[in-house]
Amino acid sequence: MTERTVKQHPLKLFSYTTNYFWLLIIPLIRSLYSISLDVNSLRVWLMGTWMDLLVIAAILIFAWRRWEHVYVKFDDQKISVTKGKIYSTCDVIYYDTISSLSVNQTLFLKLFGACTVTIGTNAGAFSRAQDDISLTLRKSDADRLYARVKKSRAKSLRYSVTPNRIRLILYSFVSSSTLSGTVVILAFLYETSRMFDREVEAQLIMDTLSDVVNRISVYVSPVVAGVSVVIAIGWLVSFMTNIFCFWNYSLTRCSDSLYIKSGLIERNRHILSLDKINSVDLRQNLISKILRISSLHCDCAGYGETGRAETSVVMPIATEREINSTVAEIFPNIPSESVYHKPKLDLKPTFQSYWMFYYAPVILAILPLTAFFVLFAIFPSWRSVIRVGVIVAEVPAIWLTIVKTLAIFKTGIAVNGDYVTMRYSKFYTFHTTVVPKDRIVKVVIRQTYLQNLTGNCSAVIYTSSRGTSKHVITGLRLNRTLGFFEKNGVDLYFE
Repeated sequence: MTERTVKQHPLKLFSYTTNYFWLLIIPLIRSLYSISLDVNSLRVWLMGTWMDLLVIAAILIFAWRRWEHVYVKFDDQKISVTKGKIYSTCDVIYYDTISSLSVNQTLFLKLFGACTVTIGTNAGAFSRAQDDISLTLRKSDADRLYARVKKSRAKSLRYSVTPNRIRLILYSFVSSSTLSGTVVILAFLYETSRMFDREVEAQLIMDTLSDVVNRISVYVSPVVAGVSVVIAIGWLVSFMTNIFCFWNYSLTRCSDSLYIKSGLIERNRHILSLDKINSVDLRQNLISKILRISSLHCDCAGYGETGRAETSVVMPIATEREINSTVAEIFPNIPSESVYHKPKLDLKPTFQSYWMFYYAPVILAILPLTAFFVLFAIFPSWRSVIRVGVIVAEVPAIWLTIVKTLAIFKTGIAVNGDYVTMRYSKFYTFHTTVVPKDRIVKVVIRQTYLQNLTGNCSAVIYTSSRGTSKHVITGLRLNRTLGFFEKNGVDLYFE
């Protein structure tokens, strides 16, 4: 096919404006709406806002000039993006060097027939340069680019799977959390607060919450009712977000690529190059570990970096029995026993190092108790309210203690051929990460004063990623760890 030249969608123009643009234009529009419709009022309004109007006009002109001088060209082999007129730059990426291509269409973009296109390469693993290309294109142009890149890949179909809807609901249930839901709510409130009056917005939220709390407080105390509502709403938002994100999920593997599609309202499409995937990560939280299910993720430049972290998912949900066959079908070069839940570990935590796993839970438990005594000294009449708050705040510490206790018996490192398996816990998540030896950037042996007394250490393994990813495996015997990495030809650094 011949080369095609397109412009970005006009919506991209607004991303070229500064944050001050919205701080200026929203009050102006609101004040214009509030004036009476007569010539004198309009004249007074113009006299008071003429400087702001000039600034807004200047911002829009500069943004339009920036948008006007960005040209996107693509053919059957490459895509190039040219920026600027006087000082012009041209980024060229050949399709065979692409690590991932993501086409995302949010509900807002869908209303305007637009898509965001993100192209990632592995250049970021070796330099600090920003090698990703992020574009806002018309859907028709995004579809054509997606088709060109897909056409350049191998056509042989090797594997295809679509998890059933019940499994996706189960995955959304176990992977949802109050914290992630609260983050979504806060992000929504922040965006709306930039468009509406803060007092009106706050009053609306408080009236709604008060009504719900009053209904629940018939059965429990108002404080418990209020906390329960916040937790429930946060979790529900996280659950619904996961449902919308992973509904209609499908994975197709050809000999050189993975094709992933998902989304109920927001439509997402991804193309991943198999040979440019840096690592594979099997993840579980405490609930999914009890249910013996997992989600399979991968580290591939550009994939999962422009939206929700969950978009790095390769397989949303798989049972423990299915892990081996799933990995064998999707990543045939990786030994399936490297990812299975019970691989033979060459390095494991020693008994003397078990106490190290309880650093974070102890700190997390002490902070609410300290806050309780401080707040009680300042507000003695609020004792019951503060007590309930402390009890709720202690729940994450108890949960983390259980996670870290299980992690003691799951943590370790193993080598299987050309692949290294790392098992560890990070916050509330259990990780089983498999990485080729040649993707390990460096290994740092870290030893605190107390670890020095007991002869233990922590191994910090850095792997190739968008920059580098860090994996911390703690509680290892120092002499065995040194011998293990020396035997496998890995350079060591000491802290």
